[in-house]
Amino acid sequence: MSDELDFTDLNDEASENESLRDQIEREARLFAEAEEATATPVAEKVAQPQAAKLTTLGKAEKFQAYDSEPIAADLGWKPVPLENLPSQGLFYEEGTQVAIRAATVAEIRHWSTIDENDLLGVDDMLNFIIEKCCRIKIPGKPGSFKDLKEIDRFYLIFAIRDYTFKNGENKMMVNVVDDNGITHQVEVTKESLDYFNTEDRLMNYYDQVERCFILNMKSGESFRLHMPTLGVMTFIKNFIKSKQQAGQNFDKAFIKYAPFMFSDWKTVNQNTYDKAVQDSYSWSVQRISVMDKIVEMLSASVNPQVRYILPGGQEGAAPLNFQGGIKSIFLISDIFDELV
Repeated sequence: MSDELDFTDLNDEASENESLRDQIEREARLFAEAEEATATPVAEKVAQPQAAKLTTLGKAEKFQAYDSEPIAADLGWKPVPLENLPSQGLFYEEGTQVAIRAATVAEIRHWSTIDENDLLGVDDMLNFIIEKCCRIKIPGKPGSFKDLKEIDRFYLIFAIRDYTFKNGENKMMVNVVDDNGITHQVEVTKESLDYFNTEDRLMNYYDQVERCFILNMKSGESFRLHMPTLGVMTFIKNFIKSKQQAGQNFDKAFIKYAPFMFSDWKTVNQNTYDKAVQDSYSWSVQRISVMDKIVEMLSASVNPQVRYILPGGQEGAAPLNFQGGIKSIFLISDIFDELV
């Protein structure tokens, strides 16, 4: 085999490459001419609007979708006016909405397992019904049943109950005695419940912007008290339970104030709770005295009663009690009436 290069082959290859390049350039030129021939003259083009520049980050996409969805969009959900709640909506963010639905057979079946002697179990079961049958919508962020105020829970439970037994299948009655000593039976409904009544002087410290009580001391010290949410109460309940089961000590004095110390249940964890306990050791005697009085007033404001008007026009209030036990909220007490 010869070591000399065969320039004839190289020339042939160069010729082929040049021919291919010419072909590509010719096809590109023809394509450009065709595009130019069919293009709309600049003078005849309609100006297209430019996309607006972003000036803010805006809301997260999931929040936009959440805000656009009606609170009772799905079939079977019913909005609850906040002004009808015991709290009258005063302690929720502006624009908050609440809706309920009827309890299902499966949920009532679970409710039937309640042990009325287990107070923590009763509390869990009430929250179970609220979680399943109640929605809350807070502007700009997703809502949870844990955002509901504890003082509104019982009203919502009875609202769910009334919606579940719309045809009066499960009436709850309390016995009241009129001025003449005659006993009457009064039906318990959400409208007849009188659960929470605050003193007027306490409301002098309510702040409409922050939706809580703001206490300003003459010493210059200022602090806030919030109406407890279900989420905050659940954390405190579990905290106490875990400490007791482990045989560990905890600050029992702080427990009295803890439910009113946190505005958002999502910020409450072991670290934030421990820090709040540590901070409480620096409270002045004046602050402790004010907090103790306010907390006592708020606690006394919760007094479950049934308001009624008797046939003769006599008005009154009777303590809320459950003749068939708390189970009777969602279980029919006079079930033998259903038997042949």
